[in-house]
Amino acid sequence: MIIIQEVVMRHIVSPILRVVAVLAVSASIAGAQVETLQYDHVHMSVPDPQAAAQWYHDHVGGEFVDGRTDRLLFGTTRIMWLRGQNRTPSEGGVIDHLGFSFTDLTAKLAELEGAGATITTPRMEVAGLFPLSFIVDPWGVRLEMIEDAQHLGFHHVHLRDPDPAGALDWYHENFGGVRRTLRGFAPLEGILYPGNVWLLVQQGETFPSQGAAIDHIGWKAIELNAKIDEFTAKGLEITSPRRDMTLPNGQIAFFYVAGPNGARVEFVERARDMR
Repeated sequence: MIIIQEVVMRHIVSPILRVVAVLAVSASIAGAQVETLQYDHVHMSVPDPQAAAQWYHDHVGGEFVDGRTDRLLFGTTRIMWLRGQNRTPSEGGVIDHLGFSFTDLTAKLAELEGAGATITTPRMEVAGLFPLSFIVDPWGVRLEMIEDAQHLGFHHVHLRDPDPAGALDWYHENFGGVRRTLRGFAPLEGILYPGNVWLLVQQGETFPSQGAAIDHIGWKAIELNAKIDEFTAKGLEITSPRRDMTLPNGQIAFFYVAGPNGARVEFVERARDMR
């Protein structure tokens, strides 16, 4: 597009105006770049948040954070639990499952099954990828357990959408990140976010996350009010206005926005001294 414009301008405008026009086009392209945000958290809903957090701590990993016993930190990502009853299992929902990686998948599956998880897909080898298995935790959350030595711990969030490419476009255009395939495996196109977290999307009909075992996903914003203004200007639906809250280790502020096909998305601004 820029080349065509220059050819036309070479014949109809002065050299000075041509330079000004090219600079304006370049500035427009630079201005269109989307800020890449750090992936921040996943929020699940269970009858007993402390019991669920302890189960994950003992069998999946993470460390307690924020002076709370209902949330764990995996690298830079928080996994948190809300209190809720009769939640729909996550499988088939817009937030279908979460992925965790371990050095010895076979041993981890035996441990998890003994702790009350249900193995729904036994360990399988996937050529060009890594060994994997699917389980369901005691509260209805589908988990993909993998053996990826290059990326241990919390690995990915896997969404479900009738139009995976469109969903990835939406997240990439609004939250940034690096769009690529996981390990060059063509069926697994996704977005890699700071904090080393993948957002992947599979094709399929789905249902909203609110009311399901995985309630919402969240990103971190440096200036929350600026993000509210930006998303409002873009026409995104703000489903819950800004709220401020005091935690034992600092202040946070947050709001919610509607993602594709019922994905509930939270944005949080954490005090600078909080991890």
